[in-house]
Amino acid sequence: MQQIHINRNRINSIEFDKSDITIPLDPGNECSIELPIINYGSPTHVYLSVSDTLRKNVRFLSDNVYVANQEYVPVVVKLPADLTTLEGEMKVTTGYGSLTESFRVIIGEIPVVSKPRSVIDVDERLAFPNYKQDRTSSRADWDIDPSKNPDKNRKKEISFSFPDTFILPLLMILLVVVILLVTFAFNLIHVLYGALAVSILIIILMVYAVMHLLAKNN
Repeated sequence: MQQIHINRNRINSIEFDKSDITIPLDPGNECSIELPIINYGSPTHVYLSVSDTLRKNVRFLSDNVYVANQEYVPVVVKLPADLTTLEGEMKVTTGYGSLTESFRVIIGEIPVVSKPRSVIDVDERLAFPNYKQDRTSSRADWDIDPSKNPDKNRKKEISFSFPDTFILPLLMILLVVVILLVTFAFNLIHVLYGALAVSILIIILMVYAVMHLLAKNN
């Protein structure tokens, strides 16, 4: 609570610990507080009053206090039922009216100061389940906007066409087999050599087919 200091710097000087005080109070209720007045010089009279806005709602049990060293002044504060906050000034006068100082008084709800919300930058890569397994990936590699990186989001399709890839090798194998069958029928070549020639030819044709398929997909 507020403390009032008299004669601390010079004769009849008035000082406060705070420039304003807040008295929490619900509408329609009242409470009692005490104001400490500390005198650092000769005994003197201190007069207490309030501004017009607080005149009906702040009442001093003694508004003219004789302070030798330290006194506590009881103050009754109330808040009307139709108001949530009431503001005004409490005045302190010394030197028989020669010097007056005041501080601000707020009766009612304590104003809540909203704190600015902090903005957290969330990495969009965290939405992908395999992100932790590939820590060398950059944000561009995980771009979720297809318009920015269409090639990375499009699955590579491998085209496989059986007729286009194997029709020519099959025709050649069939032709060689027919020729060898005719040759075997007339005993023009030994069967072992014929089988070896067919195996070599089939291997060569299969290698050709695989290479042709890979070259087409690339």
